[in-house]
Amino acid sequence: MKQFKWAIALVLLVAVQTSFAEYKVSDKDGSVGFSGEHAGMKFSGTFNKWSATLSLPSAPAEEGFIQANFSLKSAKTGDSIYDETLPEGDWFDAVNHPTGEFKSSSVLKSANGYEVKGTLSLRGKTLPASFALIRSGERLNASFVIDRLAYGIGLDSDPDAEWVSKDIQMTLDIPQS
Repeated sequence: MKQFKWAIALVLLVAVQTSFAEYKVSDKDGSVGFSGEHAGMKFSGTFNKWSATLSLPSAPAEEGFIQANFSLKSAKTGDSIYDETLPEGDWFDAVNHPTGEFKSSSVLKSANGYEVKGTLSLRGKTLPASFALIRSGERLNASFVIDRLAYGIGLDSDPDAEWVSKDIQMTLDIPQS
């Protein structure tokens, strides 16, 4: 009987390990982008250096995790004025806060992909963030809004969001494992 219990425990352990295959993605595999408006004109950009580790659940009752880091100095829009301004102290303050980070607290399987909850850290501020990570062919995509003022981004030069939109759209495009 004792051997039977050990065999069941081993089978369960193997099943849990196979359903949570951890994998890594980076700027070589996908993109992390942002967009908003400045003086009534749309802008968009990407973080050119980032990496993430994911363990996505294969069943609704399971829970996975995501942890991602991105270099704030690597933010590029293609506009030299924006690209020079973004790392400065009033915006990303990349000297004092070189990386942003997302850590999940919950990753649950859904009908179209995964429901993700966690925290996003920028400029030394950590706030809740949640999004749907949607399957699209062999890719996973997400889009969610952050409040730049809540993170202190551009707070000195545009505290009322008169010039740069308060809401910044974040986008993710990564491969499935």
